[in-house]
Amino acid sequence: MASTAHSAIWRDGAEPSTTGGTEDIIEFGSTAIVNLGANITNVGFRIPTGLAVNQVPGQINKLQDTGVSGVTIDITGVIVDPEGTGIGAVKTLKAWALEAKTVDTTFPKGRFGLRMDDFSGFDMTPTTTKGYMLENIEFGREGETLGKATFVITLRFNGAIGSPSGGYYDW
Repeated sequence: MASTAHSAIWRDGAEPSTTGGTEDIIEFGSTAIVNLGANITNVGFRIPTGLAVNQVPGQINKLQDTGVSGVTIDITGVIVDPEGTGIGAVKTLKAWALEAKTVDTTFPKGRFGLRMDDFSGFDMTPTTTKGYMLENIEFGREGETLGKATFVITLRFNGAIGSPSGGYYDW
């Protein structure tokens, strides 16, 4: 049975922005008008730990746990018909890449949010204390395959990770 779950990435805050309204959200894998012809094929999550290496000549180096060094999310997908119905996704992502990633007073840590209906552990609605920053967007065209463009969006968590509630970190 096919899943009806879908995901979305959006940008909060009207300033500074050259776009507005539905151009500031892309819903993936839905039939909503804001889908803009984009679908997710893979999402990867990395939470690396910063390890300090204390060299010990002639022995195995001692490692020291210095805590989490970041949270990075890579969203890989496909834009269908990038010159037609998918042009909205291309133009939206291009604007997001070129414009400010924060808004000074309302979203100083990052203005990007993420929702994954079937995997909510990394969902984020930006606030004044935390948010996702858009680190990178890559576009690709695979060979001579017409009517399809690939993308990779890299988001990085910025701000306070908070305290666990019931043993879990909910952002």
